[in-house]
Amino acid sequence: MKAGIHPKAVENAKTTCSSCNAVFEIPSLIEEQTVESCRLCHPAYTGKQQTEVKGGRIERFRKRMAASRD
Repeated sequence: MKAGIHPKAVENAKTTCSSCNAVFEIPSLIEEQTVESCRLCHPAYTGKQQTEVKGGRIERFRKRMAASRD
């Protein structure tokens, strides 16, 4: 194997959930990352359907674009 070609791993990378704003520290290759749903708010893990939709990345982007046009 060649030495020095592998990326450095970050032991405690900050991961933020954009749906419920939970913050986790997990091993990763990126120091800070954002996920759309996590184990605390995803219906597959919680067993219940989320009734209130806070909006995903696209909705927030469209809202920012509309605000910048005004």
